[in-house]
Amino acid sequence: MDVQKLKQLLKQEEGEKLDFKAELHLATESEKKELVKDVTAIANSRGGRGHIIFGIEDKTKEIIGINPDDFQEEQIQQIIYSRTDPPVPVRLDIVRLNSKDIAVLTIYRSRHAPHQVVSTGAFYIRRGSTTDFARRAELASLLQENGLMTFETITVAGATLEDLDFNRINEFF
Repeated sequence: MDVQKLKQLLKQEEGEKLDFKAELHLATESEKKELVKDVTAIANSRGGRGHIIFGIEDKTKEIIGINPDDFQEEQIQQIIYSRTDPPVPVRLDIVRLNSKDIAVLTIYRSRHAPHQVVSTGAFYIRRGSTTDFARRAELASLLQENGLMTFETITVAGATLEDLDFNRINEFF
């Protein structure tokens, strides 16, 4: 991530693939879960790669900056890897802007979506600038888009052998 790309992102509003955060706290389990929830939501939302930018006030977009020592890529990677299934691919960059450090967490587009939060079993998506639970139809759509669920693999409730047309089955083979 370079300064020009960061400036372009800062001109945009928060949305499905972009989130601004003033700071990152990872001291407690609930803070780690909140990060994982936001990362999986962006990874599960339609489109290409997404970003969470730390050190920016989300309402005003004021550049607050961060302490780079609080952003250890290995720690963040481990938190996300161990709490998502399948793991979400991410990268952390520290970019200097207006004499302040900004952390940019890039969430790469994944062919393995939908991603699930392991501890709760929940699937999240972004609705505009809000992280929310994926609804049943949204989850089914994500599964179909990635080839994990097809009509051929869905069981038909209440079906019996009498429902099969053996003449057509024999023609097929």
